[in-house]
Amino acid sequence: MARSLTETQPRQERIGHEVDDTGADEAKAAIAAAAAAAGSVPGYDAHLEPDAEETRRALWKVDLCILPFIVLCFCFLQFDRTNIGNALTDTLAEDMHVDNADVNLAQTLFTVGFVVTELPFNLASRYVGPERFLPLTMFAWGTVTWAQVFVRDAAGLCAARFFIGALEGGYVPGFALYMAEYYTNGELALRFAVFWASNAFAGALGGPLSIGLLSLKGRGGLQGWQWLFLIEGIVTCALGAIAYLYLPHSAARPKTFFFGKKKKKSLSLNVFTERQGSILVTRVMRNDPTKALRHGHGKPAAVLPRHIVMTFADWRLYGHVLAGLLSMVMVAPMNTYAPSIIKSLGFTRLQANGLNSVGSICSLILSVSLAYSSDRSRERGIHIAAGYLVGAAGLLWLALAPSGVGKWTLYGGVVWTQMGMGSAQAISAAWLTTKMEDCKRPVALAACPSMSIATLLTWWGRNNKTDAPRYRPGLIIAAACAVAASVVILAWKLLYRVFDGGDGGFGEEKRPRMKEGVRG
Repeated sequence: MARSLTETQPRQERIGHEVDDTGADEAKAAIAAAAAAAGSVPGYDAHLEPDAEETRRALWKVDLCILPFIVLCFCFLQFDRTNIGNALTDTLAEDMHVDNADVNLAQTLFTVGFVVTELPFNLASRYVGPERFLPLTMFAWGTVTWAQVFVRDAAGLCAARFFIGALEGGYVPGFALYMAEYYTNGELALRFAVFWASNAFAGALGGPLSIGLLSLKGRGGLQGWQWLFLIEGIVTCALGAIAYLYLPHSAARPKTFFFGKKKKKSLSLNVFTERQGSILVTRVMRNDPTKALRHGHGKPAAVLPRHIVMTFADWRLYGHVLAGLLSMVMVAPMNTYAPSIIKSLGFTRLQANGLNSVGSICSLILSVSLAYSSDRSRERGIHIAAGYLVGAAGLLWLALAPSGVGKWTLYGGVVWTQMGMGSAQAISAAWLTTKMEDCKRPVALAACPSMSIATLLTWWGRNNKTDAPRYRPGLIIAAACAVAASVVILAWKLLYRVFDGGDGGFGEEKRPRMKEGVRG
């Protein structure tokens, strides 16, 4: 028997609730628009009734064929974002005649560029399609990355870092929205954790990779840091080209390329069978009908100016923005200076780059474990706060340990900080994605990382050579910010429970928002 989008919503979303009087018209309009849009979504089949085994196989195909490739691409984004930290353990500072202040300025301009393009690039990605737009930007920032080989002074470094940041804008929220087309809301936290764990994958692989690339010093007349930028930039460009060819428009719409005379021949790269594509699209639409609104006549729908205004007028956004901003204060300095901090503790250059990988491996384990626990326990806020507090503990460990302690004790603080930083980002993004209507999601997901401009601006000037190797003032500030982020996110959990029909964030709260009641 055919089922409409309204009928296929979970039972708890439809029974025992009534629409708030203040939002009744908006609710009816949203539901009607979602139902009407479903017919234009390629692959949606109201008559489809797959069995559990079919659904499991289709989902596994996403997990094995789409998610790992996106993670690989994200790893190289992170390599290109943070490889300056590895380069600083080589002779980059001497060869370019730069000091800490110049590096801080370059990294601040990186963040400025990132923020300037984050929202417009995400909106462009939504309209053009992230599977088209993001591989092109990836190729572009990869080109700037390898072009750093030719940089010779502080001005060139600042310009290169600005353009890398600007071209990376919109990448993370764009692919987060792309992934949301394959998974239901209750499945997003774990998958987002794997996606965000690319930071940890990159950190774990970046150390050994940088050791190998820096050891090429002298070959071809290039320094080690030049080989680092050159190889990682070229591989990024190659992955961008492959991503453009490989990633489907959606589960039900493969990439098709026309060639030959008058383009009569075509080649389609089908990741999913027609039925698997229909299963994936239909289950996502049934879980969250508002996702149908991102399609207009089978094509991506544009985000209108009123959607931007609506997003920034929504109080739910600001708890996630503020908590993310405060928590990111600890991420920015560690991404840039962790190898240098480890080296200054008494380790060699190669040891510092290798040891920098340990914290990333621990972060990978913690972030995936937190997300898995969050999905299983159906709780978000406490898990996010726990991730922030782990990072804060590591920062205080590194900053407040007595001066006479050994280098391995201090190194333990670095590892603990790296383990906690960023470990809760995925859960927060999944929570925000579920709480926001679909037309607001591109703006909301772009707004959160955009606000991170304050992190580098806060840190800039705190990392002085006189503070090395512990950087106590800055680390204490970062720890206080991480604790404050925990307080903010727990306060938002309470606000969701009081004013937004629950704090679960698993798609079980009625859209638009509901209040308890009994239908006559």
